[in-house]
Amino acid sequence: MKPIIQTNQLTKKFQHEVALKPLDFTLYSGEICALIGKNGAGKSTLFKMLSGQLVPTAGEIILFGQTGRACEQARKRMGFIIETPTFFPDFTAYQNLEYFRIQRGIAEKKQIDTVLEIVGLAKETKKKFRQYSLGMKQRLGLALCLLGNPDCLVLDEPINGLDAEGIKEIRDLLFRLNRERQMTILISSHILSELSLLATRFLFIKNGAIIEDISSEALHEKSKKQLKIQTTELSKAVQILERQYPDLEYQVLPNNYLAIRNYVEHSRDINRLLVEQDVFVDEFRVESLALEDYFLNLEEGKK
Repeated sequence: MKPIIQTNQLTKKFQHEVALKPLDFTLYSGEICALIGKNGAGKSTLFKMLSGQLVPTAGEIILFGQTGRACEQARKRMGFIIETPTFFPDFTAYQNLEYFRIQRGIAEKKQIDTVLEIVGLAKETKKKFRQYSLGMKQRLGLALCLLGNPDCLVLDEPINGLDAEGIKEIRDLLFRLNRERQMTILISSHILSELSLLATRFLFIKNGAIIEDISSEALHEKSKKQLKIQTTELSKAVQILERQYPDLEYQVLPNNYLAIRNYVEHSRDINRLLVEQDVFVDEFRVESLALEDYFLNLEEGKK
């Protein structure tokens, strides 16, 4: 797979605040990579540097193998939604895209019809932008991204504020672009359940640093199940289990819960061991771990 985006020790500081710590990251052709983190984690800072809106404090960005001044030319092969795109409220979708086509020096006028067809707005020939639903506005934003026929999309919260139908429309569209046009996609969203349905790779960011980079297959394997134990004797239970399983991966949760991520297949033995050691267990169950839970566990730190 060819590298599309590469960063080498990419760093951004605002006065005395480090918004992005030295970051080494490579996005490969054909990937759908989800960038996940809380507000202020550094997602938008990274996206704005990739788009050229912010200048890095240190490090470098390589796009399609190009760096330095050539990087600006390489950005023309990318489409960005960093903040809500601004359109003329009294223009139709076609008129808005025609304005941006001329502004960006895109020669192919028929590209407007092509992108409107892709995003499902080709039949909205008379409706003004101010009459659009939020979902239609987001789709027009994607149409603007696609106007230059990019090879890569960088999307910051493209489904923010959409209802369930609108979210599914955007998800299906991104799937199509990735599969049919081999577009590489870097995307962030607070709706983690949607990212879990879309992404092939997950990048978790906290306090300006990447804390985990994992494929969808590996994430599914790691997060599919955990053992949940509730007991008022947490310290005693942990000591017993650590003696029996020295490499035990666990986390103490609120309300006297203990979450165990490995040895799930030994749940019967674990239950029997606690009973034999006179640990009173209020609840004992194996449960699936959603992407939201996995993210929160990472945020809180293991153990």
